[in-house]
Amino acid sequence: MANGRPAAKKPAAKGAPAEPVAVAAPPGPDLPRLLPIVGLPVALWAALPQFSGPAINTSNTAEIVDHIIPAILIVLCSLAAIAVSRRPKGPGAVRLIAGMGVLLAGLWMLATHFPLVTQTMRSGPEAASWAATIYHTSSALAVFGLGLLWSTVTWSEAGDDNEPAAQKKK
Repeated sequence: MANGRPAAKKPAAKGAPAEPVAVAAPPGPDLPRLLPIVGLPVALWAALPQFSGPAINTSNTAEIVDHIIPAILIVLCSLAAIAVSRRPKGPGAVRLIAGMGVLLAGLWMLATHFPLVTQTMRSGPEAASWAATIYHTSSALAVFGLGLLWSTVTWSEAGDDNEPAAQKKK
């Protein structure tokens, strides 16, 4: 098994069993293994606006729902993906599902921060400053981007095939 991927089978003579052949790793970083690790500091970033930065006029409950719960989901998805990356038979679809969980957390954060951005654009009496709006919304963009990249990169791992689509010969 190379890089958590099963070895390819070498064609054998008629009637003889196939011999396993090691598959060379593609050049560059192994993104499916790195993105769950990147998820941990992104989860911290997602939780930070609750405790730091410019204040906005909102309830503590809304801040927990908008920042803390998605950050917990990101940590859980990251830890699950890191754990399955170490399995001998490979991660299967777990890393894709974890990436979809991070994408869902990012979508939730974007949806809950959209009213903040529109309120700031209207410059009403209850509007937050642009610094506070950017600070609170930037983590939502980071989580959504991470989830989108993570889901896209791990998409080929979720199939029933033994090797990812990037490794298949055409």
